[in-house]
Amino acid sequence: MILRVIARSMVSLYPHAWRQRYGDEVADLVASRPVRVRTVLDLIGGAADAWLHHRRIPGRRPFRVPATAVLYVLGAALWFLWNPSTRDRQSLHRAWAEATDMGTLAQTLQGMATSLFATAGVMGALAMTPVVLAARGAMDDPVHGLVTRERARRVVTTALSVAVPIVLLGYLSYATASAGPLGDAMTGGFFVPGVLALSLPVFTVAAEVPSLTSEAGTGAKVLAVAAIVTALAWLPVAALTLLGLAQAPWTFAAAVTVSALVSVCMAGLAARHALRRSRTVTSPLTAV
Repeated sequence: MILRVIARSMVSLYPHAWRQRYGDEVADLVASRPVRVRTVLDLIGGAADAWLHHRRIPGRRPFRVPATAVLYVLGAALWFLWNPSTRDRQSLHRAWAEATDMGTLAQTLQGMATSLFATAGVMGALAMTPVVLAARGAMDDPVHGLVTRERARRVVTTALSVAVPIVLLGYLSYATASAGPLGDAMTGGFFVPGVLALSLPVFTVAAEVPSLTSEAGTGAKVLAVAAIVTALAWLPVAALTLLGLAQAPWTFAAAVTVSALVSVCMAGLAARHALRRSRTVTSPLTAV
């Protein structure tokens, strides 16, 4: 009895397309025949073989990693990179001291990076504004159907819920900017991608409301510009790191480089996801 239950559960290990095509047949075989340990082992081996050759399964779905999962992984990576990049005070001060030998260039680069990161963060936080304003107007407009008004209300409540962590990230960015000029220059790069990612639920909900397509597109474009500004902000940070490379260990330079790559990838993915969501058109029949 226990082996039969285990054998039935083994069917869930097979690819979705395989289960759709052969799952019922295999389940009937398991239910009608004696189940032994070898039966369970055969099912496990068959599952491994099915995944190795899943491209040959008729009707298979292309394997895609959800964008939200990738964003979570990138966000976690930025969190782990925070200490070796901006909390290595000795390397930061030594690199900054070396960079300041170039005169006012170091201060100029530091100011550029800080300003660009701040601009990107503000743009990311405000990207939701056109969507929220349009949704707020649709909530009380009798021209729209009940379903549309309810979905517009969800857009507003979603925006309010993500506003809290966005404000918290902004405060943390300000409160932790105490690692010296070089550390302060790159601090925004660890927080801005999170701001951009946190705004995505608003665009996801707005995609269900056809009347918000135009405003969602506008907000997504603002988010895309914020991602570009984020990438540009890392350039003066890279220049400062290179200027102070003679006094900074290679591990510090590597941590800053990887942080920049992860930060830019996360910001770009958030913008791309928002742009794709803003182009989603819900069937008019569902928005009555």
